Amino acid sequence: MSRFSLRYLCIFVLLLSFLSFENILAAPAFDFTLDTVGGKTVSLKEAKGKGVILFFFTTWCLYCRQKFPSLSKDYETFRREGFELFAIDAGESQAKVSSFLSKVNPPFDVLLDKSTAVSEAYGIVGVPTFILISKSGVIVYEGNDLPRGYKDLLNK
Repeated sequence: MSRFSLRYLCIFVLLLSFLSFENILAAPAFDFTLDTVGGKTVSLKEAKGKGVILFFFTTWCLYCRQKFPSLSKDYETFRREGFELFAIDAGESQAKVSSFLSKVNPPFDVLLDKSTAVSEAYGIVGVPTFILISKSGVIVYEGNDLPRGYKDLLNK
């Protein structure tokens, strides 16, 4: 890389660092309605008063695939503790998601965000992304993994 190109790259990175990315933490959760792979319609408002785990993923993402065994294992614990899990595929076809799910066979429904409107509303820029919504309906966490203190966050 030439010195000239390196200068422009450094200036670009510096300018990019000044951009303000919207922080969704402490914001009210955005309501949505999506279809499951099985054809059922699900809305976030159905989980009102419960802590909610949103798990945004794609079938081609290796890290997303690695989350399915632990989410499947913990699913009944989530339900028993009064939490809801919404696994949301971002932008893929029902056929592609169904094919993937036939291999991992999760015990929870998977929602299809075919247009990525929900993913965009929550500011998803990469997967996997977990968003935690407290019982009071406020976003309390966004990250690439489920945090250790997730129960406390969801119970707020």
